[in-house]
Amino acid sequence: MNWLAHTLLSKNNIEYQLGNVLADPLRGAAWKGASQSLIEGMKMHKAIDKFTDKHPVLTLSKSKLGSKGHLKGVVLDLLYDHFLSQNWQAYCRYDLTDFLLVFNRKAFVSSRDYPDKAKRIVSRMAETNLLGNYQTFNGLIIALERIDQRLSARTHARETATQYLPVLEQHYDDLKADFTAFFPELVVYFKNHQLGSANNHCLL
Repeated sequence: MNWLAHTLLSKNNIEYQLGNVLADPLRGAAWKGASQSLIEGMKMHKAIDKFTDKHPVLTLSKSKLGSKGHLKGVVLDLLYDHFLSQNWQAYCRYDLTDFLLVFNRKAFVSSRDYPDKAKRIVSRMAETNLLGNYQTFNGLIIALERIDQRLSARTHARETATQYLPVLEQHYDDLKADFTAFFPELVVYFKNHQLGSANNHCLL
C-alpha cells in the first residue's frame, strides 16, 4: 500500500500518521528524539507491508502485470491508492477532501521541527496535497511518471513504472476487484493489531 492507505490505517494522531508515511523514505529508522507515536506509526507501516506482501490477492494482482518485473509492487501500491481514493466513502467516516485538509494542515505544523529530509518530504506532501492526486487515472499516470524520474539510468533502461500503463488499463476492472477483495481484510488486520483504543481511528 502507498501513503494514502498508510495515512488512513493509522490512529487519530498526526505523529502516528506521519510515522506510518515516513517509514519507507526513512527506511524505518526514526531520528533521535522522535516521538513514541511516530515510532509506533513506523512499526504499523512495517506490519501493514508484511501483511500485504504475503497476501494471495496481491500475488494475483502481480500476476496480471506479467511474469517479470521489479517495479510491479510499487505500481500496485499506487494503483491501490487510486482505488482507495475512488472508494474512500466505503472505508472512512470522513470525506476525503476534509480528511486531507485536516491531515495536510496538521502535518505541515507537526513537521516544522523534524530533521531536514523528513521535513522536506512532509512539507512537499502537504503543500501539494499529494495524497489527493490519486483519484483520477491521469493522477495515477503522473505518480508513475514521478517514479520513473527517480530511477537510476540502469534501472530505467531495464524497466519503468509507466511501461505498465497498458496492462493496468487492460486489467483495470479485474485489479479493482482484487483491491475490493483485499482492502477490507487489511482494515480488519489494522483494527486487530493497532495499539490503544479500538476506535482511535477514522475507519468505519
